[in-house]
Amino acid sequence: MSGSKEIDDQLFSENQGDRTCQCGLFHLLPPEIWLNLFGYMSAEFIAENLSLVCKPLRQFILSSQSYWKYRYERQVRAPYRSIPNRNRTWLDVCHQLGRIGHEWKQCAEQHQNILSISGVHIGPITDTILLEDGYTCITGSRDSSICCFDLRRLVRPEETKTSDEFGSPYVVKRAEDSQLRWIWSLSHEKHILSSTSSNSEIRLWDMNAEMREISRIKLQATFAMTHRLQNSLLYAGIYNGHLHVYDTRTDDNSLVRNERVTPRGYIHALELQDDYILVIHKPSTLCIYDRRTWQKVANVPLNLGERVSSYYQDSLLFLGDNEGHVHVFNWKQDHCEFVEKIRTEHNCPITALHHSRGILQTCTASTKTLAIDQLSTPITHVGRIVADTFDQHLCMAANDYGLTVIGGSDNNLISVHRDEFRR
Repeated sequence: MSGSKEIDDQLFSENQGDRTCQCGLFHLLPPEIWLNLFGYMSAEFIAENLSLVCKPLRQFILSSQSYWKYRYERQVRAPYRSIPNRNRTWLDVCHQLGRIGHEWKQCAEQHQNILSISGVHIGPITDTILLEDGYTCITGSRDSSICCFDLRRLVRPEETKTSDEFGSPYVVKRAEDSQLRWIWSLSHEKHILSSTSSNSEIRLWDMNAEMREISRIKLQATFAMTHRLQNSLLYAGIYNGHLHVYDTRTDDNSLVRNERVTPRGYIHALELQDDYILVIHKPSTLCIYDRRTWQKVANVPLNLGERVSSYYQDSLLFLGDNEGHVHVFNWKQDHCEFVEKIRTEHNCPITALHHSRGILQTCTASTKTLAIDQLSTPITHVGRIVADTFDQHLCMAANDYGLTVIGGSDNNLISVHRDEFRR
């Protein structure tokens, strides 16, 4: 990402300079022919090589933003497109999309930039999250421990065989549950980390103070399989079909809402969207609540299987079913509108999934594989990676910085990272 940003900065800085073509190449062809030739070249080659031929050609490449937008819309179809912010251009978006696809192919074909970290947990990893900084990873395990990794250390191979007080050179902080209960789910907001465990407790930790425990919430004879922390409110999906909301700003983490979602099954996934809560519970049903009035807006039977994996971002809800399909919904004001049903190469239950800039990643525990697909027309299969684990449960976290982390058993945290993360 930094390489394309430097190119854009360099192009902008030269806009006021000499625009004469020293080599004469740019004026040999009219602009329409140049744009047609761009279609036969990768955006990476154009941005990093062709733009260095002469200043007029570089200026033309940068100024043709309508072409780059059209090119991106052909490669990534609606509604999976991203809109560049003030610091990114459509050329940069196309450039990054091409780099991601190329690097994933290399990663899958040559097993480049794949690192397996062992000796951290003595039980399967049940949940993992990546923080916004792009390099901090937190894992929760059935061995009752929570580990905080600094993944910048992955680029130091001389440390891979060393150990420290936490059992691994990558672990910078660690927290233990003295009652030896499973960690079920993790969430965070700023420096506050929250975790749920099988001993009917929810704990809050301060990540700035060596994972110091701040407080805990005691549930009544049940536990939370999933939860979200947002605006100091903790939303917990309880195994008995209830949705609890706690105010973490109070000394006792007071319960502000206890909503009975379903009397027949447990809640295994929930997502937050502005003023609405999306709850997925057994048997494969999506409930939508308006948290301003706590009225149930919709109750949609999904028929996707026993347990559904979910991912939500930028108004798009992705649900993985038991047959290897991904069902996509687009949030529209107060309801989810069905977009399409995507068939992956798994043909078995999808354990975890992630979407970013038109790249869909799906993970399955049945075959221990990670599949990467580009949501173009038609869908392009980019790569397939086999995870080095024997567990029947896999969790996954990914971000926009070029990093994907898969957690399994065998004391392993499998990290898949690309070149741009190293830079």
